[in-house]
Amino acid sequence: MATKAKIGVLVMALLEDAYNKTAHMRPAATEAAARIAQALGEYGEVVHAGLVEEEHQAAAAARRFNAEDVDIIVAVELAYTKGVVPARCFLDTTAPVLVWNTQQIARLGESDGFDVVMLNSGMAGMPELTAVLIRTGRDFALVTSRFEDPDGRRKIRQVIQAAAVRRRLRTAKVGLVGHPFEGMTDLMFDQLSMRQSVGPVVWPVEPEAIAVRYGEIPQHEVEALVAAERARYRVEMDQSLFERSARLALALESVAREQRLDAFTAFDQVWLSDPRVGVIPSYGTGRLCEVGIPAAPEGDVATAVAQLALQELAGQATTLENYVIDFENNAVMFSHDGHGNPALATPGGVAVKHSIYYQGVHGFGAGFEFAYEPGPITNLALVTVGAGRWRFVISEGELLPFPPRPISAPQTLFRHDALPVDQWCNAWLRAGATHHMGAARGRWTPQLLELARMLDIEAVVV
Repeated sequence: MATKAKIGVLVMALLEDAYNKTAHMRPAATEAAARIAQALGEYGEVVHAGLVEEEHQAAAAARRFNAEDVDIIVAVELAYTKGVVPARCFLDTTAPVLVWNTQQIARLGESDGFDVVMLNSGMAGMPELTAVLIRTGRDFALVTSRFEDPDGRRKIRQVIQAAAVRRRLRTAKVGLVGHPFEGMTDLMFDQLSMRQSVGPVVWPVEPEAIAVRYGEIPQHEVEALVAAERARYRVEMDQSLFERSARLALALESVAREQRLDAFTAFDQVWLSDPRVGVIPSYGTGRLCEVGIPAAPEGDVATAVAQLALQELAGQATTLENYVIDFENNAVMFSHDGHGNPALATPGGVAVKHSIYYQGVHGFGAGFEFAYEPGPITNLALVTVGAGRWRFVISEGELLPFPPRPISAPQTLFRHDALPVDQWCNAWLRAGATHHMGAARGRWTPQLLELARMLDIEAVVV
């Protein structure tokens, strides 16, 4: 289930001071503020500060937003508001800010009077509000729209979705079994830098914990999983070997849930020589993705985090890896040996087969072979680019129909929306993308760009 954003609502208007005498508008303005808060409730849990007119009210709003730990502050002006009012709230808070420059009418009618102007003239104070943010070094999202405009509401939703993903990453715990695959430079990074800039903490999980749990899984649970998988997949491998892989899958899930891991990755080869386990975990890590614990292979923490972000947006995510350029079809084959999320497969096309890559002391363990379902897709690589800097590399396109080849691996054919395949490859490589990537159905670039802005990291769209 996607994380629900907590939204601080700051609705402002200058009604009464030594010079302005429009306090008669307070009931209507209060009602308008409540309507705005109610509308934002569609996108998350609302923390409404009420109508804010003066600096002390803005300070109180800030204290409440901090106490409630809001994920985003949505700032709206019904009418001109002195800049010190929003400044007080922004100076006392750190949550991301969305400035919604909105009004309830499309235009001022010929017969409309001052009261209508008062509730629809927020643009008068917007330059002051945004200048405060700029001058204090506070980044912000900005949407200008009529209150009921569907396109404006869509943009509001996207920003708030990004704030919810930011909350998820700030509290995420990624389990790492063993170490990243040796020699893979794009898997090397400073874990504290990730914690500071992106959010998740990397938590070591001892291979021994999985091996011990492997022996503790009841046989009836193994048999139940094997029967369930045979009922929905083509299981093309020895029964006893598949039972061994199913037991490992249940051990992975058990430890992940016990340690409250939000995402998972392992040096997959770590158990090959262990006589208690002795097989590759590809079937188990793919199954983790399906049951809601995004998992990446080869100790690739960054890709597990990219999958977690995409899962929050799309519901399911997977790992992909560049394989073969298809110049004739203007596309690239994506795959990964044995590992992938079967929830994203073409329906009815999933096979469980023994690995052809990695042999343990008990033989070749189970992995998946299927084609991903055709349709729109978003790819996300989370990369380090030196000097403690992080970057999103984002690309959208289509997955094409692709009869799976007999390579014991999930696979697909990706075509970019606009770029020829050579230009896409060049741009993807120049952006510093890793050789693994997270991927999810749908188009999520706007949300990912907002998320990168909120995290204060770079983003490159290919």
